[in-house]
Amino acid sequence: MVDIVHAAASRAAHRHGTDFERWLIARSFRMVVPLCRLGLLVATLMLLVVDPLLFANGTWGDRPQHRQLPLWHAAAALYFAVFLLRAPRLAGHRARKACLAWCMALGAALFTWFGTLSWVLSGDMSTYAIFLLTMVCVFSYPGALRRALGVASTAALSTSILWFDGGSVFFTSGAAFNLVALTVVALLLDAYLMATNRALFDEKRLVEHERARADAVLFNALPMSIANELKRNNTVATRRHDRVCVLFVDIVGFTRFAADHPPDAVLQVLDTVFSAFDTLVEHHGVEKIKTIGDAYMVIGTQGAGPLAQLALDMLAAVDAYNRHAGGALQVRAGMHVGPAITGVIGLQRLHYDVWGDAVNIASRMESTGSAGRIQVSDAVWQELRLVFRFRCRGTIAVKGKGPMCTFYLLGRQATADDDPARRADGRRRAADLRPSLAA
Repeated sequence: MVDIVHAAASRAAHRHGTDFERWLIARSFRMVVPLCRLGLLVATLMLLVVDPLLFANGTWGDRPQHRQLPLWHAAAALYFAVFLLRAPRLAGHRARKACLAWCMALGAALFTWFGTLSWVLSGDMSTYAIFLLTMVCVFSYPGALRRALGVASTAALSTSILWFDGGSVFFTSGAAFNLVALTVVALLLDAYLMATNRALFDEKRLVEHERARADAVLFNALPMSIANELKRNNTVATRRHDRVCVLFVDIVGFTRFAADHPPDAVLQVLDTVFSAFDTLVEHHGVEKIKTIGDAYMVIGTQGAGPLAQLALDMLAAVDAYNRHAGGALQVRAGMHVGPAITGVIGLQRLHYDVWGDAVNIASRMESTGSAGRIQVSDAVWQELRLVFRFRCRGTIAVKGKGPMCTFYLLGRQATADDDPARRADGRRRAADLRPSLAA
């Protein structure tokens, strides 16, 4: 057990380290690209404008180091140009990591060369100091490579100065000590910046995690399109729909059931049944609006067909629950299709809701229906009569609407290419329910 725990912790640490490395390389790449653009501009300007002018007015003479400066500017321009040409083609992490390693190594060699020229010509190493600090601050490269290159380039620069210029001035002027001190400061700054980058990455991960949790709550409470609109605009526009199909499902006699059973048993039954309904809603691609006590409301904006099949699957799910739990729950459902308005109301505990005639009539279809039946309006029958089977109930009095002809939805029409297994899909999904009914 201990080994398993240690292995899991090791894998988690490795994933965190890999994610940090990827973030670090991507961040370095974003910083190096504009720096190379600036370097290419300066090197090209020196090569094409400044170098010829300095040779022409005699500022630069025949010393070998003077003749090397245009070569160095050409090499620097080529160095920056190659990186800028390669960078857009490098999308993978490994390719970018390798490119940054080569960029640091070649940059160290290039600026060690320039540091030698600068010291021999003017006794100045400020450009090399700028490079060393730039490599520390910009090239956020994981591991010890960056520090090793910094130490190696300093050692190479010191050796080169001693070889070409002798050691008297280099040591007596304090330049050698300054170079060593600069390298130590660069190493300390490197360690500090790496720790800062890791802290920044950890904070970024924490913020992303909390944002993901907040988004999960929001997307669970509201449809995804509505939640995204709310995040973008801090408000949701009310929408008018010409045809919305509304389905109400109610558990018959649940008030008496709740009075006869303990609260935890009542909650368990509701949770089991409504969780099965939630799974079916997601499967059929429609929108759950809300639950009101033991009633469940769903809408669909892509026609009445998905909601009709959903209603049939809901009845099958309740039958499966009764078989496995030994219960006797019954539901009745009502459907109507018509115009409606959707929107989000309230400032706290935001609620996505639907209003309109379609909602009122669908509610009446449910309340005037029969247990174990799905009662639908004439509008639903007109839309689905070629795809589903119905039985005409006749004309009933509907509150606020008067006499209406209604139908009971029985099932899908049998066709030559119908797959019996497909028609039983809702029953198979519902059969996975394994609830337990407390006495």
